Amino acid sequence: MPTDNAFLKEHQLLASQVSRLSAALKHHKHTFGGNSLVLYHASSEEFLIRLLAAAHAGFDIIFPANGQVENIETASLLADYVFVDSFTGSKQLSKDMLVLDVVDNAHSAIEHITLPQTGKLTFYTSGSTGYGKPIEKHWQHINAELTNLKHTFSFDKPCQIIATVSHQHIYGLLFKLLWPVLAGYKTEFTFVEFPEQLHALVEKQNSVIITSPAFIDRLIRDNVLINSKANILGIFSSGGPLSNESAITLYKQLAIGATQIYGSTETGGIAYRQVIDNKLTPWQCFNGITVANYQQQLAVRSPYFDDDVFITQDIAEVLDDGQFILSGRLDRTIKLEEKRVNLDALERTLCSDNFIKHCKVILLKSGKRQQLGLVAALSEDGFSELDKNGKLALNKHIKRVLSGRFEAVCMPRKFRYLKELPVNSQGKLVFADLEKLFD
Repeated sequence: MPTDNAFLKEHQLLASQVSRLSAALKHHKHTFGGNSLVLYHASSEEFLIRLLAAAHAGFDIIFPANGQVENIETASLLADYVFVDSFTGSKQLSKDMLVLDVVDNAHSAIEHITLPQTGKLTFYTSGSTGYGKPIEKHWQHINAELTNLKHTFSFDKPCQIIATVSHQHIYGLLFKLLWPVLAGYKTEFTFVEFPEQLHALVEKQNSVIITSPAFIDRLIRDNVLINSKANILGIFSSGGPLSNESAITLYKQLAIGATQIYGSTETGGIAYRQVIDNKLTPWQCFNGITVANYQQQLAVRSPYFDDDVFITQDIAEVLDDGQFILSGRLDRTIKLEEKRVNLDALERTLCSDNFIKHCKVILLKSGKRQQLGLVAALSEDGFSELDKNGKLALNKHIKRVLSGRFEAVCMPRKFRYLKELPVNSQGKLVFADLEKLFD
């Protein structure tokens, strides 16, 4: 793959920094003991250096869900040390902060970054369908997936990898940081929050964009990348389902399809696809991964985890050629007053209405009482209706939209109307954040 001098210099500098920090961590481990640490840093570059150095020094690494005090404290319960950039919490952490004196040693300068081969990594899930939980992986799983990414996706020009997602979770960690290290691409460490930031970076050189459905939805409303689309070599989307409408719009605007990655923290990447028109587009498994039906659910065999098979909560139809089609999640089928309803089906019906761009239906519990809450991002027509006739009229309209398919007991009882759905740094909806809207 073509490389350039800027990449080589960046790689060599990072390799030397990893080497020096790893030596300091090894000394600390030998002197004071301990096998695990919590790692968080807002800077992607410093995070990568600390991650590789700690792993090469023999530490198992735990990633908190984010940099909030409570999440660092929760993750620290599994660790010997906390290795974070700053801590401003009002309470004392239960574990020692790791502070190192790193000596600049010329003999530590090396030219190549190598990926660790042993040790554990613990991720916390995003909490998109409930509260986050720890998921343990091993470097052998991570390396197997990185090798697959390198062989599956390649670009014939030197390019930079730009991400609009956090490096702290598995998608951003793999695609923004570790895959470029292995495959020889330059990483733009800046965390991109807005389309205008992305445009400023893309117009400078050939780029591959690592993003999410939420960011794509914002981008396509007034796509600032159209004039620099010749510089875009690839677009990847994960962290949630990208609607076919958004995928097709993006393709029409930029003449390049978003490569959607399907998977989870538990499974790693399972499959990929590009939707560029209204034809039904199935998912293609990554090399070495096979799927089958287990009752309604998708069952996965993969080198990315130790279990013989992982049964997902996704409802799927597996085709004769090994590709598959997804049609919702089994764990989003709930029972309300003895009536079963699938929340995915409710959302699909609501999003077919021209008042709603995106929405999420969640189950709200208060004691023994259960009811549905709707959080909807309204279209311009939706806001026009809201301004003209009020919330009560819009609530009734939404119930009429659903009444053709669903019984009265399945209707949402609480409604929140927003310009955009709230997402985290991965572009994913977080269940706890949605719940707070109804407090």
